Amino acid sequence: MNKKLTSAEKNMNAANRKVQADCRAAIVDANAEHFASSIVQQLDVLSVRRKEWEATDYKKANDGLYALLAECLDVYNARFVKGSLDDQKALRRSLIERLQADGIKVVKTSITLTMLARYVFNSDRKRAQGYGYVLAAAVSHGIEAADFPAWVLQQGGIEEIKRLMVKKPEALAKQEAVKAATLAVNGEIELNTLQPLAHVGLKGLTGKHAVLLVKPNVNGGVDIVGSLSDINEALLNALILRMAKAQVEAAAADKELGKQVQQESSDLLAANDEQVAKILNA
Repeated sequence: MNKKLTSAEKNMNAANRKVQADCRAAIVDANAEHFASSIVQQLDVLSVRRKEWEATDYKKANDGLYALLAECLDVYNARFVKGSLDDQKALRRSLIERLQADGIKVVKTSITLTMLARYVFNSDRKRAQGYGYVLAAAVSHGIEAADFPAWVLQQGGIEEIKRLMVKKPEALAKQEAVKAATLAVNGEIELNTLQPLAHVGLKGLTGKHAVLLVKPNVNGGVDIVGSLSDINEALLNALILRMAKAQVEAAAADKELGKQVQQESSDLLAANDEQVAKILNA
């Protein structure tokens, strides 16, 4: 038969359980702080290398910058992303405390990547935010640290990646549409080279491509009012790009018109349904 515990024994057991819980919490906190401390030490090494890079290779090449950012990415992927929630909290806490101790203003909503960049590069907010954009882009594309430098070059460099990251989704969608339309325009030009839209007997034009300036006339045709021979590739590409943008703009206008017509039809149907309902309920 189990004997009943006395009040003193119950209090003793409760106290023991609290001590055990406090010990477990202390171990978790200690592990998290050790985790954060080890990462910060790694970042300290990168920060020293950053100083060396700025003193030597800063004005010569971007290789050092890409290598430093790649290692920041490696720290983030291998240590922060794969760490426990307690580890991640401890690292963020440690970064905020150390940055604030250096007189750098940070807020609790700052993303970890930006804080990593700011800690390593000891940079102003705008520069660190730019590096944070680049690292975030690499994470979103699943880029590993070893592939980071080559990926940055393939994307056109740090500034190009930053420019793309700060664009709104609508702007990015339009940019992709223009790229697709540019391919289509080039295809149309190749086809029209084999089957011209029209043939005009006009002497004096030279070069691989020329530009004719025409004005629509009252008879439904056009009058040639100017010409330019031997246009360079830059002008040709600019004209093709403008043709592509015109196609995208026309498609967007047509889509918007379709939405307006659909909305108007829906409004009329709703009004008719309301009128019928009134008649039936009269």
